[in-house]
Formats: sequence, C-alpha cells, structure tokens
Amino acid sequence: MKNFDPKYNDIPKTEIHCHLEGAIRTQTIIDVAREYNLKLPSYEVSELDKHVKVYDQLQSLQAVLEAFDIFQDSITSPAVFERIAWELFEDCAKQNIKLFEVRFSPDWAFHGHNLDWDACLEGLLRAQERAERELDMAIGIIAITSRGMGAESCVKTVDWAIRHQKHIQAVDLADGELLYPMDDFVKPIRKAKDAGLKVTIHSGEDTPASAVWDTIHAFQPDRIGHGIHSIEDMKVVELIKERNITLEVNPWSNYLTNSVKTIEEHPLKKLFDLGVKVTINSDDPEVLETNVNNEYRIAYEVLGMSLDDIKTCNRFACEASFISAEKKTRILETYFQ
Repeated sequence: MKNFDPKYNDIPKTEIHCHLEGAIRTQTIIDVAREYNLKLPSYEVSELDKHVKVYDQLQSLQAVLEAFDIFQDSITSPAVFERIAWELFEDCAKQNIKLFEVRFSPDWAFHGHNLDWDACLEGLLRAQERAERELDMAIGIIAITSRGMGAESCVKTVDWAIRHQKHIQAVDLADGELLYPMDDFVKPIRKAKDAGLKVTIHSGEDTPASAVWDTIHAFQPDRIGHGIHSIEDMKVVELIKERNITLEVNPWSNYLTNSVKTIEEHPLKKLFDLGVKVTINSDDPEVLETNVNNEYRIAYEVLGMSLDDIKTCNRFACEASFISAEKKTRILETYFQ
C-alpha cells in the first residue's frame, strides 16, 4: 500500500498526526527481539507482517488498537527508542516531508519495560537534532496522554510535558473515546493549556459530531485529531471554523478502523469544500501499511481533491503547526510559499 509515485513523492509535505509507536519498522522489531530475547510469532519480516500490520478493514477502532501489543513490547530501552525515532525521520525524508510532528504516549510506551521517561526523551531529541541537521526538516514533539491509562496517568504525563516544555510543544488526549469519557481528563489538559502548551484532542473518529462539539467546549483545543464525523452536523462544522480549529485527518486509518464504511465516502473533501482547515496525515504508517504519499493518492484519485487542494492542506498544517516559528520559518519560506 505504501506509495512513492513521483506525482506525490515530489510534493514537499507536512505531517502533523503521526504516532511514533505505530511507526516501527518490522525489521527493527525483529532486531530488538533478538537482542532482548523477546518472543515473536515469527522472526521473518513477511511472516511477522501478518501479525503487526492491518491490511483490511477491521470491526472497530479498538480492534486496531489491539494490534499494537508487539509494537509496545519492542520499546525496550532509550537507545531503541532513539533508533525507532531516527528511522521514522528517515522514512519521512524519503517521502519529502519537510515539516513533521511526532507524538507518543510515554506512559503507554515506556511502562512495559519500566523505562526512564527523561532518558527516552533525550534519545528522541538526539534523533530529532540529527534529522533536522541531515534531512532538512523541522520536527516537533507532542506528548500523548492515553485515555485507557486513566486520569492519574494523564496528570503525570501533563506534569512531565510541562517540565519539558522547552522540547515538547503540545499534549494530545488519545485512545478510544467511546470507552473513556472526557470528564476525568478535562482538568489536567486545561492545566497544560494554561501552562502554555498547545492542545490537540482525538475526537470524532469513532464518535458522532456531538462528541466534537463537547470536546471543543470542554478542552478548547487548538487542533482535533480526526474529527471526521463533524460532517454530520453543520453546527459543529461552523463551530470548528469559528474557533479556527484545524483537523488532523487520516483517511486510510479511518477506513481501516471502520470509522467510515468505504474509503470513497470519506468526508475529507467535503470538509475542505465547506471551508474547514483539514490536513492529510498517515496516523500509524507501519501498523496501517500507509504513508503520506498514499494518503495524497487517496485524496486525489479517490476523493477528488486537486493537487492544489492538497497543497492548501499543507499550508493549513504549516499554519497550525505547534513547532516554534523560529524553527520552522526557513522550512516554510523554502518549501511552502
């Protein structure tokens, strides 16, 4: 499914919704398993892919989230975390991604092997600095708090992100919105916003437009992850536009999680035509066997967006990016004028 068609690959790109934990190369999983004596269903890439990739539409978002167990177990040390990050940045560069925000959930990613959060962040920062220097990119970092880890984890993650505000630009509330209502998370997320961090919230992926409405009023987010079911209620669409909220849209992910029944009915273009600031992203490129080029192919060949429309989405992403103006100015002037 991954795509390197020059029609799409040659376009300078942005990506502002990508989970590091869903972007681990299969060969890396095998290498780490051998080094740390981890048990895998197979130690051959083609066979292991059957266990770590989602190729066909599943019944729900939760079913896709359950495919992450092997990925989680692969994050065994700060050095491995650094390797995973560097390889993701390499994969981005191959697609001509110039402005990139990576997000991860420290409590989810690091608790399996009881890793030191600060040491893992240092590894990520080394990979970030190297990629910005060698690959001509501007890279931002978002800390996720996972609903499934509970309210106490949310408080811990927000406090950690605030302490590392020099390097972390935002927090994200992610994980299954249907299973974990927002009430327990409002106070810590608003604390992050009050401390100067930006806020993005996963909402309206497998939930109705009313969830997006509630999310906007409860959290006052700068951006919303997914948000595609906003299309069901024009009041919600107008609220998004009124609040100047950018949507981080992931078409192929939304199809695989059964958030849309068919890829042809994905509302990306409809939202764009209504004046919503939508962006195009891959979500979990290794788990979902996609990349941003493939998402552009879907937008252009399946959903009917023009290449100019796609470039406009890139501009929306640049404008909404949480990366500091100082870091991204050169990238913007060089690639996204």
